[in-house]
This record gives sequence, C-alpha cells and structure tokens, in this order.
Amino acid sequence: MYLSFSCIEALSGESNQEILTLYGIRYNRNGFAVLSTEHRAHDYLLPMKADQYAELVIEIEKALAVAKTGLKLTGGSVYRVRHGAILPMEDKLGMPYRVEPF
Repeated sequence: MYLSFSCIEALSGESNQEILTLYGIRYNRNGFAVLSTEHRAHDYLLPMKADQYAELVIEIEKALAVAKTGLKLTGGSVYRVRHGAILPMEDKLGMPYRVEPF
C-alpha cells in the first residue's frame, strides 16, 4: 500500500511531497505516530496525542477498505528524521490529520 503526504525534513525545514510504501503505523511514548516504510535510515513522525492516534487508526482502516492503490495523508505535517531521533514537538500536537483513499 502506498502513502502520499507532504513531508518536512526536520534538519533543513525543506518541504516536499513523498509517496512511500506503508508497512505500518505505531504510536510511541514520546507523542508521535511513527510510519514504518521502506526507508530504513529515516523515521516519519506525526506529532499527536494518544486519542488522536486512535482516531487516525480508525480513519486509516476505513480508507483501506475502499483504497485501490494507496492512501493520502493531509491536514498535518509529517517530519522526516534520522531513525530513532526524537523532536521537541509539543507545540505541534493537535494537527487535524485526515486520510483519503486513492
């Protein structure tokens, strides 16, 4: 399954559109949803609270039921960081992420 989203490079702040193979998503104790992709040297972080993550998972499940090729993630920023890095993102919590099938 492919995932399309706008990505911000954490170090440079450069923004670009990416399409990646999505293997999974998990929530970590630092307040991020972490996307598992084919990129082993990077993590893709979505700053959010645990209840927002639960809502996002439900949206992903609904979109997967009708998606033909992939999912498009909108409404919030995705940050690309080195694998295992953590960013201070308290001010970014609460972004209105949305998922649409394509």
